[in-house]
Amino acid sequence: MIRLIEERDLERVSALIQNTLLVSNLADYDLEIVGNLQGSFAPDQLRSLARKRSIYIFEQAGLLLGTIGLEGDKVYNFFVSPDRQGSGIGSELLNYVENRARAEGRRKLNVDSSLTAVSFYRRKGYRRTGEQNNRSFGRTVTMEKTL
Repeated sequence: MIRLIEERDLERVSALIQNTLLVSNLADYDLEIVGNLQGSFAPDQLRSLARKRSIYIFEQAGLLLGTIGLEGDKVYNFFVSPDRQGSGIGSELLNYVENRARAEGRRKLNVDSSLTAVSFYRRKGYRRTGEQNNRSFGRTVTMEKTL
């Protein structure tokens, strides 16, 4: 089930993101950058983010397995539990926000992809439009999809 994040979910979502960063992203980013990213997804930061963007979670049998955010024409904070990556949860979450964006009249979606997720986005029809390098949060690849 995909639904909007609630106050009661903040701790679990934060833990999911922090674990995913350590397990999945550590191959592409050094520990300092992963630590900086983890800090930006603490429960209080997620609460603030949820005030300005829609953050959705994927739950199955009471287990939190993924999260994704949508603000305007941009995808944010997209993470799937490392032990469930490749199972279709990420595709379901991305399809969900793409459909929401279409319903809002958006014609394109953008994402600043981690190096780890570039191939996933390519498979989903996103194309590379640029690159950013942030000293604190590392390198990301800007990608876009016409809806």
